[in-house]
Amino acid sequence: MPGHDLPRLAVLALVVACSSRAPPEVAHAIPEVDASEVSSTPASADASAVAASPSPGPEPTTDAGEAPAITPVSAVVSWVGGREFPLPRDGTAVVDPTASFQVEVSAHLTDGRLALDDEQDVMVASSGTSEVGTGFTRYRLVPDEPLRPGTTYLLRIDGSAGREVHDPLGHAYAPVEIRLRTTGERPAPPPRRSAKKKRARPHGRPKSTGPLQTTDDG
Repeated sequence: MPGHDLPRLAVLALVVACSSRAPPEVAHAIPEVDASEVSSTPASADASAVAASPSPGPEPTTDAGEAPAITPVSAVVSWVGGREFPLPRDGTAVVDPTASFQVEVSAHLTDGRLALDDEQDVMVASSGTSEVGTGFTRYRLVPDEPLRPGTTYLLRIDGSAGREVHDPLGHAYAPVEIRLRTTGERPAPPPRRSAKKKRARPHGRPKSTGPLQTTDDG
């Protein structure tokens, strides 16, 4: 009967009204992504760029044909009577004949030595020490005897087995040469021996001094 159908129609109208009114969030739902669009994104290009970039690694060692680097000398001093006197790195440094020497390098050297040569390129007898730190090497040299006044010497740093010195990674550094000249007047050279030789007297009868003279007693 028509009277009994009114509640059912009201329920259906309410259901239709609720289903036709969607919440705002549903209207802005994320659309589905096509699989073809995912494959065309530039992600693969980024991956190749990362693969092509070099990865950090240990520093390379010095090649056999590579020129050695300049040795970073930070200080050159002479010691006289417990006092320190800075010396120039270039040119000729004037020093006292009784001086000892110290050279500091801003690098950790593993096979270096400090030596002193005279004008005949002969190594001067001396004693020395070396001190090695993380980023420096300090050499000390003390001649066994005072140097000759007014004379030129060569203070040098080179390798114990070759000309170049090296750090723990094998990097090569060029030798260091510091020219020195002692104060005072150069002593005169010793007198040369005469080239003439004294003629030897012949063996036998001694040389006659004249006719033999006799005395007449009669």
